[in-house]
Amino acid sequence: MSRLSGARVLVTRPEPTAGGLGELLRAAGAEPIWLPVIRLIPLLSAEGMEALRAEVRSGRFDIVAFTSANAVRLLGVEHSPGSGTELFAIGPGTAAAARQLGWMPRPLPQEYVAESLAEAMLASGAGGRRILLPRADGARDVLPRALDEAGAEVTEVALYRASPDSSSAPRLRRLLGDTPPDWITFTSSSTVRGYAELAQGRGLPPGSRVACIGPITARTAESFGFGPGVVATVHSLPGLVAAMAAAAVDDNSR
Repeated sequence: MSRLSGARVLVTRPEPTAGGLGELLRAAGAEPIWLPVIRLIPLLSAEGMEALRAEVRSGRFDIVAFTSANAVRLLGVEHSPGSGTELFAIGPGTAAAARQLGWMPRPLPQEYVAESLAEAMLASGAGGRRILLPRADGARDVLPRALDEAGAEVTEVALYRASPDSSSAPRLRRLLGDTPPDWITFTSSSTVRGYAELAQGRGLPPGSRVACIGPITARTAESFGFGPGVVATVHSLPGLVAAMAAAAVDDNSR
């Protein structure tokens, strides 16, 4: 029997990113409940987005660094052979999205967080180079600050904003009140904030456990009183499911 057999797991990620986690959960024997608590709002006009794509294709930047698969998909630039532009990705999901567009990302950082990505980029000689950071509005400033201090010419572009998905609020409140899930998963700080707003102070239902993809998300969850929970050691979707499965094994062995 699978270690998560029969567990009902709330997936708070928005489409199109939710599918991968749902598939991993089903493979582990769990029942995923997809209920997006945020939606992604593009911030650039069609003209602005196409102008940015043209800059990337022209080789205007030495490096493009992505900190989310959402940013990769929104920018949607296929690799131009001979452009000389390098691509860095914060983790395996982001790298996989880039590969679908023909890019060959540089080796991943040791940990899938901005601090480790900054270290990997600087170790490869990113200081002093022209770097594009297309990402979410309001993202942490750890990466651009480290690159700027190393002398890089950093261009930050806010491609999208994560906003609470109010259309999910009635269903979420019914779920929490009638048949609470065994697990609630958070894959970013924005999903934590979206859940908190839509739940309207309900907090965590009795018996529900929280699983966070990494320490930054976990700190945000704890700031809202959603913790302590399970935190993935490997900050990826497979790592998140593995952490939940390991916690289930520990529970059953007690």
